[in-house]
Amino acid sequence: MKIQQIENYLCGEATESEITALFQWIDASPENKKEFIQYKKLWALTSRAGEEEEVWDRLFAPRFRKQKLVHNYWRFAKYAAMLLFAIGAGFAFQYTGWGLKHEKLIYAQNCSIAAPLGQMTNIVLPDGSKVMLNSGSSITYNSNFSQGERLVTLTGEAFFDVAKDQDHPFRIETSLLNFEVFGTSFNIEAYPDDPTINTTLVEGSLAISDKTQKELHRLKPGENAHYDAYQTKLVVTNVSTGIYTSWKDGLITFRNEKLKEIAKKIERWYNVKIIINNPKIGEQAYFGTILKNKPIDQILEVLKLSSSLKYKIEYRPDKPTIIYWR
Repeated sequence: MKIQQIENYLCGEATESEITALFQWIDASPENKKEFIQYKKLWALTSRAGEEEEVWDRLFAPRFRKQKLVHNYWRFAKYAAMLLFAIGAGFAFQYTGWGLKHEKLIYAQNCSIAAPLGQMTNIVLPDGSKVMLNSGSSITYNSNFSQGERLVTLTGEAFFDVAKDQDHPFRIETSLLNFEVFGTSFNIEAYPDDPTINTTLVEGSLAISDKTQKELHRLKPGENAHYDAYQTKLVVTNVSTGIYTSWKDGLITFRNEKLKEIAKKIERWYNVKIIINNPKIGEQAYFGTILKNKPIDQILEVLKLSSSLKYKIEYRPDKPTIIYWR
């Protein structure tokens, strides 16, 4: 396996064929899997300025000189220093089904971590809190996190299992609302292209505040808070929490949702583009559960069975697939 192919993957620039080839190479032997994890660790170790050359020379430069690939170093190190994606950092594991499912490493300071479209990422923060990011989501935390300033910024959807620390509250900021956590587990859905935020509390206590720091509500276990930015209204109801958190286990439950909203989620899960040619299709509602890890055509067939949806898939090399809904 050439370092260029691995580099493309870690940078999020790999084509579908390169990703497939990489996964096949990893599955071919335990040595390959171990080597790939080392590459990811290198990516993480070079996250601070000035460390790239030292770590590279110590761990990998001799091998790559033998392969006559040392000319790729500076480009590799440049991307490594950015540490934008957890998939490339080695501090998270992907749900890709090829054996790295249980890899967990601890993050350093000054981090911004993202789950690329079509993937999920698990994170362990310095305080021991666990976060699972859904597709197309990201979190950042500041440099004082390890000193007790437990502040996280979330874009997208994540499930949190926060470590208890009475002396240092855990706070989350989103584009519309802020949250203060009191040792708890909960789900927040706050995508930037959606004017609503859904928060579901599984265990503990969770305070919800507006951007002026005015507390709007303190959630109890089993409650869901739905916030609509257009109406500036927070609606709290008792729910079955599994409906809102099943995505982390590979199950997606739709609660009488319109197909146009489901289309947005499918775009994130599979990194595809959906074009709805018939507006009436988008307004149709769907209620049911699907397996998130199924191929896209199987998901579409399930939706087709319970609606008047018809579709056409257009595969494009090196570009997201386009799906037309008619």
